Amino acid sequence: MSSAPAIREADYCIVGAGFAGLTAALRLTQAGHSVWVLEARDRIGGKVRTEYLDDGTPVDMGGTFLGPTQERIYALLDELGLCVTPTPIDGDSLLVYNKEVHRYGHEMPDLDSSQLAGVWETLQALSKMSIEVSNQAPWSSARAKEWDAMTLAQFIDAPSRALSEPARAMLRTLFIGLFTCELSEISLLFVLFQIAAAGNDIELQMRVEGGAEQDMVKGGMSCVTQRMQEKIGDCIIFSSPVSMIEQDDNSATVYSQKVVVKTRRVIVAVPPALADNIEYTPALPATKMELLRHMPAGRCIKFVTAYDRPFWRNEGLSGEVIAPDEFIQMTLDTSAPDKGTGLLMSFSFAREAMLMAQMTAEERKETVLDALEKRFGKEARTPIRYFEHDWSEDRWTRGCHVAHLAPGVITSYGHAIREPFGRIYWATSETSPLWNGNIDGAVRAGEYVAEQVLALDREPAAKNL
Repeated sequence: MSSAPAIREADYCIVGAGFAGLTAALRLTQAGHSVWVLEARDRIGGKVRTEYLDDGTPVDMGGTFLGPTQERIYALLDELGLCVTPTPIDGDSLLVYNKEVHRYGHEMPDLDSSQLAGVWETLQALSKMSIEVSNQAPWSSARAKEWDAMTLAQFIDAPSRALSEPARAMLRTLFIGLFTCELSEISLLFVLFQIAAAGNDIELQMRVEGGAEQDMVKGGMSCVTQRMQEKIGDCIIFSSPVSMIEQDDNSATVYSQKVVVKTRRVIVAVPPALADNIEYTPALPATKMELLRHMPAGRCIKFVTAYDRPFWRNEGLSGEVIAPDEFIQMTLDTSAPDKGTGLLMSFSFAREAMLMAQMTAEERKETVLDALEKRFGKEARTPIRYFEHDWSEDRWTRGCHVAHLAPGVITSYGHAIREPFGRIYWATSETSPLWNGNIDGAVRAGEYVAEQVLALDREPAAKNL
């Protein structure tokens, strides 16, 4: 017979111990308030998870990269006494297409003269269009309804663009690397908002050097969440998925099988698909419910192969690969500079990730090693360790990297994204108007909502509710 859940009280209750939830908890505890954090998993970090090799080399299986203009995550690292290391990029990159491997330096290869013509121009056109989109309220933009009625695929496939099949394949790969879903599933307005949220430069989101994949956290991204956990103290209750949130004019109550928390206000800091599974009493407004139901995350499987050394560098290769028509569409060198070990991080996105998920574990591994051998030679077939994680199969994530919006969703329901409902507030990377869907966006969301509730509750921390 299961025991009755324990009763806890706090000024604030946070649902979810990912980056947004932990950042909110950190800022609230620093302000002198009591907090309980309910986490469904048996660990912190959400979509961030670091494994370690026997020699201590970190292997990030979730969120990994940081880059210019992501000021809040860099400020948090500085506050926590952590530092970054540059993502290795020296050497030539590879483009694999139509079973051929093309080597190139700073400029993309021509692929039979001009088959990639129009790729750069298309990216620039989208960046220019994004200037017309408000990152705070994209639904209010002058052309919002027009752009929200169109998918990204329709924009790219328009006859006026006259793109070749290789060019369209390249653009698909670049965009599914960002959104992990098919281009026919996402609104053009959503894409323009994402670009606006990253400073109106789509290439900034796709580059390593000078872009969003420029840096990694020394010691692994989980060092950040561990340091935050140390600072907020013993206020996280693990293995406690929230089933219901009740509220009235004076307080709120958060229910899980393990604990019931009575609190002033609640911060829901879990992915939209999981927030939709919580029962709310009274019920959420229809607009908010519809928004949560129309915010699925994409599909991404991450693979890391570890080697005694980064052998590809001996051939003058950076480890960066783009492969538009293969199961393993991207590869990067993520070796730690202070370790001798070599790490190749590879990805399968969208449709290809769904097909790989249907393979056996051994078939997936063989597919990865086949691809790496083709790109880097026979030594790539014999890693000392092999890791994989399918974030779509992760029960308490249900997809990665970010929730995406189909045509019509932003203009119909988007205004509800950050609107509190009584004593319930929302904090995920999807709620951030800057670096939406990135770790920096999650940090911003946590800080924003902490400031929001603190502004309402300036009186001393409540001892009793």
